[in-house]
Order: sequence, then structure tokens, then C-alpha cells
Amino acid sequence: MYSDMRERLEQATTGGEAANHGAAHLLAMYYEIVQRDQPVVLELGTQTGSSTRTFLGAIQEGDGGQLVSIDIEDCSNVAESPHWTFIQSDSADIKGIVSAAPILKLGIDVLYIDSLHHVDHVKKELFGFFPFLKRGGVIFFDDVDSLPYMRGREKDNIHTEIGNRTILNFLHEVFEDNVEKLYFSISRGASGLARLEKRSKLGDELSDEQMPRARTSKRYWKTRRSILKRLGRLLPSINS
Repeated sequence: MYSDMRERLEQATTGGEAANHGAAHLLAMYYEIVQRDQPVVLELGTQTGSSTRTFLGAIQEGDGGQLVSIDIEDCSNVAESPHWTFIQSDSADIKGIVSAAPILKLGIDVLYIDSLHHVDHVKKELFGFFPFLKRGGVIFFDDVDSLPYMRGREKDNIHTEIGNRTILNFLHEVFEDNVEKLYFSISRGASGLARLEKRSKLGDELSDEQMPRARTSKRYWKTRRSILKRLGRLLPSINS
């Protein structure tokens, strides 16, 4: 039913700028799934089903597997496949989702987070499902590029711009706090796509320990001025 998804996405990457990047992001996830043996894929946020059908196409092309999709709305009609389970739920209800789809306990290969774009909600999803991710499993995050929504751009929207930037900053912090457990990369263009790969074993949790953050230029210049001022006071006494 979805056997033409790869061809359609590959053709779409030759379209206009936004279509090119958007299709490339879907294609990257397609390739990630199709190369895995009997993958378990968890999709948080279904809506119209474009990513759902992409994932099912990859599962169909490969050696099979299972896709579990979650949405707060009833999206059970966006796709049809024996490899697909739809659960209407709050995507941050980890316990309820795992209970309804026990296959997730065996380990998740690919997790796609595209639900409520609020950093607190994304944190609940990421920290909640991370222990169920296999070693080498991958988490994709949509809507992490603020560029298209900045002032004067085609999709100019201050709320989306700030929201996307906040989530991306959060992912940077998660990586910095768990650098020994993760690989991290970002694809820009369209709404962006971030990729976290788990280096640790199934069952391992993310650390929420706040490591020292990057120094701000404001703090640097304030410290520099203070040092120069002190040196300025010391030099006359040394010279005398």
C-alpha cells in the first residue's frame, strides 16, 4: 500500500527549497527505519499522517516491523496496515502508552517526537521513553529550526520562532548533560530535524544533572573590564 513512498520522497527532494528540505528529512527517517531488522517505531504526533505513511512504507520495504502512533486526537483513519497500531492518548502518558503497546518494552528502534511543541512536554516524552530505546536507537525531533519563522521570512511567526529555538536549546543542554550516552546532529531547512542516537544500553536513563553552560559574552566582557581595572590600579604602585 505504501510501496511507492521512497520514490515519491526522492522525487520531492528535487522540488522547491521548503519541499526539498522537508522531503529530505522524511527520507532520512525512512532510510533509518528501512535498514533495521524488524524495527519497533514509536511516533508521537500523527495529525494528517504524512510521517505515519512514510514509516509504514519503510517497514513494508524492509523485513517488517511495527509502528505505534500516538496522538491526542483520533487519527485512526490516516493510514491502514497490519504493521500499525494507533493509540489516542496524551503522548506524555508513558505508563499508559507502554501498557497499551507492550511491544515497546522489548525496545524502541526509532522514536519520532512531533507532538506538542512545548519544552516541558518534549522533556517528559524524551526522558520518559529514553529508557525504552535500544542501544543504537534513534530519536528524531521535528520543528527545531527557527529560521523560516524569523522576522521577514516567509512563515514569520514570533511564537513558533521562539518555541523552536527553545526546544533546540533544550536538546543542546540534554546532549551536554549526557554526552557519554548520546550522539547529536541537526539538519537545517524547512522546520528542521534533530537526531539523537543512544550509545548506552536498553534501560539506561538520561541524566538531568545541570552541567556548566556556555559562558555568555556579557559575562566575559564584565570580567575582563574588572581585571583591567584592577591592573590599572596596580600598575602605578608597581612603577613607583
